[in-house]
Amino acid sequence: MENVFAPYQITMPSSYQDSIKNYVSTGTRSQSRENAPFNRQIDFWYMALCLAFNKDLTPIKEKNTYNAITAEILSRNSFRPIQMQMIALSATNDEQILNAPKEMLDICINLANAGIPLLLSILNDPDATPLQNIFDELESLGN
Repeated sequence: MENVFAPYQITMPSSYQDSIKNYVSTGTRSQSRENAPFNRQIDFWYMALCLAFNKDLTPIKEKNTYNAITAEILSRNSFRPIQMQMIALSATNDEQILNAPKEMLDICINLANAGIPLLLSILNDPDATPLQNIFDELESLGN
């Protein structure tokens, strides 16, 4: 299936840029997987999106953002664009949203913006490593 988001940018709040990079293995200085559980910023962003959707967080439109990456990268995990379309459809309850890729992406970006502080707080929990913290959170979602 085609990645309808490919022409657009995925943005993230500038205020979290350094914190996000601490948990991403690409671009970090010899971080272990325990401390940098995400391969790329897009993986971190996608987890924030999924957490925000799962927890029904209120989307946040950020003004001060940076272009993390083009949404073309979503093509590497073909399930992601489809899930993002389902998230946008669920958020709007309007099937016409499926004809508006930029609007769907904006919905997902704003949800991810709401999920980023939550994800950072999970990863920052000092009782375990960031990797263990995210495993624990994911395990608790099934309960």
